[in-house]
Amino acid sequence: MQQEEDDYFQSEEFLDILGRYEQAASTGHTPYMDSDELVDVADYYMSQGKHKEAIKATELALELHPDAQDPVTMMADILFETQQWQDSILWLNRVLDNDPFDVQAWLNIADAQIQCDLFAEALDSAEYTLAIQPDNMHALLQKAYATSRQDRYQEASEIFAQYLTRQPDDELALYHAAFNLCFLERFQEANDMLTKAEELSQGLSPEHLNICLQRSYTEARIGHMHEALDALERSKEFQDPYTKVDYNLLAGHIYLLFQYRDKALECFTKALANTEDHLHTMRTIAQVFMDCQDFITATGILMEIEEMAQRPEYEETRAEVIKAICPAQAYCYYQTGHKAEFLHYLQMSVAMNPKDTQIFFRDIFPKEARPEDYLYYANNLE
Repeated sequence: MQQEEDDYFQSEEFLDILGRYEQAASTGHTPYMDSDELVDVADYYMSQGKHKEAIKATELALELHPDAQDPVTMMADILFETQQWQDSILWLNRVLDNDPFDVQAWLNIADAQIQCDLFAEALDSAEYTLAIQPDNMHALLQKAYATSRQDRYQEASEIFAQYLTRQPDDELALYHAAFNLCFLERFQEANDMLTKAEELSQGLSPEHLNICLQRSYTEARIGHMHEALDALERSKEFQDPYTKVDYNLLAGHIYLLFQYRDKALECFTKALANTEDHLHTMRTIAQVFMDCQDFITATGILMEIEEMAQRPEYEETRAEVIKAICPAQAYCYYQTGHKAEFLHYLQMSVAMNPKDTQIFFRDIFPKEARPEDYLYYANNLE
């Protein structure tokens, strides 16, 4: 298909179309051309990485031929390929209004919805694709991922299993399936998947870094400290200029899990010395202590963050800092049995950060309860 397209772009027929378009554009005149000709010009510009020119040609096609469908599809494709997710969803919906059985449009809109954290909508889109093509593996994987991102981990694990039965050597699917299993605390199964994913990747997968990092986590969770540290070390080979991984924090987490507190504190000290965002790093360290069930230390760190946020230099970000930490503060005071402080910070967190409050307390309060009802349940806890 790609070769046919390249051959067409070199053909006399297309070069004549492109010449007429560019000549008119260079003189400031509107090139009155057929819809399919303008779409071909846009497609050519996309193949050359000239996205603005592609959009301009497509917009002209839409203006001259408002009833034509090809320019609508072309605009949706351009916006999707250039990762303009919100806008691509709008145009993909226009494509589907015209042809509700367009499988590629359903796949693209589900991917765009996932990128926009619209997981319920993405699940619906994946289901539509599967209704049209029950064996579409891409849609099945979208369904698994969107289900997992709605915290429906058991259901997602079953869908991932369906996919991996048919596509057992897909290292990206293995990675996402393993990540999902970690929420179910099925760490050995997750680690087995990640081991296979790392072997399949051979350093070529764009997710190899994340595969190694997640394997470090699962190795630690099944009691393999040295294997966890080794996986962490291997991941360093796959960093790029855009990678922001604080290996001191990750190593400190592993050491703390295995009760090597002095080594963990040494790692955390290095992390704080090297960070550009002191408060964020402190917050991460507090979360590590919470994960290791040391709520007293975590409480102390969170209190220190709250006190630091009162300094003049944090005036502009103070509200965001307090919003970020108050659900964790409420949870720590709940775990340490300090009811007055627990209720104080729970009231703050419900008002300022209901989303994270629900994450912290969803296993403590009734699942059907809304965050705004948490204070009622908190006052009635034994």
